[in-house]
Amino acid sequence: RSTLSDWIGRCGVELEPLANALKEVVLQQRVLHADETPVTIMRMGENNKKPKKGYVWAYATTQYNPVQAVIYDFQDSRSGQHAEEFLKGWQG
Repeated sequence: RSTLSDWIGRCGVELEPLANALKEVVLQQRVLHADETPVTIMRMGENNKKPKKGYVWAYATTQYNPVQAVIYDFQDSRSGQHAEEFLKGWQG
C-alpha cells in the first residue's frame, strides 16, 4: 500500500506544472461553470476511524468554447471562500 501511495504522491508532484497550466487556460475564459461534489475521505491513523466529508470543486469551460477543459480542486468544505480564492483575478 505504501508503494502505491508513494507513486500517487510522486505523480501529483510531476503533474503539478500541467495542472497549473490548465488552470491558467481555464481562468482565461469569459464563461465558466463551477460546482462542488461531496466525497468521503478516509483518514489515516488509529484515532481517525470515522470517515470525513470533503468536496471536489470542478471549474469547466462551456461546451461551446473552443477550449474544452475542466480543472478539479479538492477542499475540506463547501465554503464559498474556496471558489473565491480559486477564481481570484478571474474576469468573467
